[in-house]
This record gives sequence, structure tokens and C-alpha cells, in this order.
Amino acid sequence: MEKKITDNKLDIKNLGLIPENKFNPSTQANTPLTLVRTGFNREAFDATFQTAFTELGVEEQDLSFFDPNLATVDDFFNIYSNLFFLIPKLGEINSHEYLIKESSEYIDYKANQLEIQALLDEIAELRETNLALQLDMAEILGAKQTIDQAIEDAERASEG
Repeated sequence: MEKKITDNKLDIKNLGLIPENKFNPSTQANTPLTLVRTGFNREAFDATFQTAFTELGVEEQDLSFFDPNLATVDDFFNIYSNLFFLIPKLGEINSHEYLIKESSEYIDYKANQLEIQALLDEIAELRETNLALQLDMAEILGAKQTIDQAIEDAERASEG
């Protein structure tokens, strides 16, 4: 519907949104107005449109076509990323625990851990030695202060 104001009169034109037989503009003031609202039948709407969420995010890939003989390392890591949260955390096979054990054996992880532990033990030992030396220094400084005080007291006593 289009409205135009011309010479203080409101011109209303039908733009085809309302059927012609229902478009009867009134020229009188305070004329009752009938509004027609078109609504949907809820049951018919629900039967026609699916309003429930059926998936979130990206669809899982169908890996049934996958040929392991043609796989690359990149393919492995792409598949691993897609399946990461579907793989059980613990288990003797087909789990994150299994992958960690297998990879740790392959890269000789325990040997590295033993070397790291030896270095950590050496650091702890050096810290203990450092603390003992600091205590010795404090003790020596304390003894020096005591000697200096005794010398001052002796000098005052001999002067007096």
C-alpha cells in the first residue's frame, strides 16, 4: 500500500498486496477499520517444516571409502583430528593411552625421562649446596660482626 499526502489529503493506492474487492478506503473520519490477520496452523507448520536441530558443526566424514594403502601421513593426522574425541582415553588397544605407549616406546621416551630425572636430581643437589654455602656465609658474617663489636668494646674500655 502506498500513501501520499497531497494538499493535506491522504491518497492511498493499492499495490496489489490486498485484493481489489477488499480495498475500500474510507473518506469519513472515525470509520471502523477491519484488520484481517492470516496465520499458520501450528500442526500443519510442524508437519511441513523440521524445526529441531539434527546436527551441530560439520558433518562427520564417511571413512568407509578410505584405502589405507594409499594413505599419507597428512591423511592420518586429518583423520586423527576428526576422530580425536571419539577415541577412548584409556584402553589396551585403540585408545589414547595405547597411542602414547606405542609412540613412547618408538622414540625411547623412557631413556629421555631417565636423563631428565638425573638432571633434576643434580639441580636439587646444587640447590642444597647453595643453601649450605649461604648459611655458612651468614654465619661467617655474624661472627665477623661479633668480633668487630668485641674490638670496639675493647677499644672503649682501654680509653676509659
